[in-house]
Amino acid sequence: MKPEGRPRLVGIACAVCACLAGPVHAQDDAKRACASAFSSAQRLMRSGDLLEAKKKLVLCGGPDCPEIMHADCQQWLSSVEASMPTVVFQVSSAAGTSPEAVRMSLDGAEAMALDGRALPVNPGEHEVVFEANGFRTSSRHIVVSEGEKLRRELVVLEPTPVPKVTTELPAKRLVTSSQPARAPASRHLTVPVIVAASGAVLAGAGAVYFGLKARSDERDLDTCRPSCTRDTVDHVKYQYVWANLSIGLAAAGVTTATVLWLASGKSAASTTTTVGLNAGPNLLGLSATGSF
Repeated sequence: MKPEGRPRLVGIACAVCACLAGPVHAQDDAKRACASAFSSAQRLMRSGDLLEAKKKLVLCGGPDCPEIMHADCQQWLSSVEASMPTVVFQVSSAAGTSPEAVRMSLDGAEAMALDGRALPVNPGEHEVVFEANGFRTSSRHIVVSEGEKLRRELVVLEPTPVPKVTTELPAKRLVTSSQPARAPASRHLTVPVIVAASGAVLAGAGAVYFGLKARSDERDLDTCRPSCTRDTVDHVKYQYVWANLSIGLAAAGVTTATVLWLASGKSAASTTTTVGLNAGPNLLGLSATGSF
């Protein structure tokens, strides 16, 4: 907007020059400020900065400035206020509720609280940024015309997404092998194992007994030789036979108990064990066959 020309502007200009050229003191500083506000207001109105022009016109039209300026400054102030657009920003959430403590920043200026009142702005393009706790920052580009009053702008804020907490289980490693998997053997003291072990203990005790008895009776034969009776000699031989037989039975019991204990860790379908005792005229032996 442009200020209207008036015939008395020449007189005002002379007054302004007089204010700027006078001696410097406190009152002269006020006059200089009035003269500067008067000239700056006209420049700001021509450039479209109505907000700053209003501040200058309020100053030069006030009681601290010469009365010769009041009429023009107050007339221009009325024209600026009529031409200055106003905007009403309405902010809501996507759910339809009104966020609390909404802050707004106009054209990069410092953020200010949005209170619902009409906001005076300069005509032209503006970039407005809105922010509120718990919501995403939103920006709006608007173009406002000169003289546009109470323009309503509805702004919808999106809530800030809540990060999802996920618990990832560690990936299981797949182990491959060219050999067929085998279940770990589980060995137990079964009844056959206990019976075989008990037989081995008894046979061992018999071997010790008959061995010691045969050795003692053999020493007694030294006292009766060469007139020892046949029964006495045979009795010593039989004791040695029983001692040897007990040793064989003890060995067989130990072997059988061991085999049965080892075999208890395998499945019955895959385990076949045969234990036998071979006796001959001059040989007493143990045989075991099967898969272990």
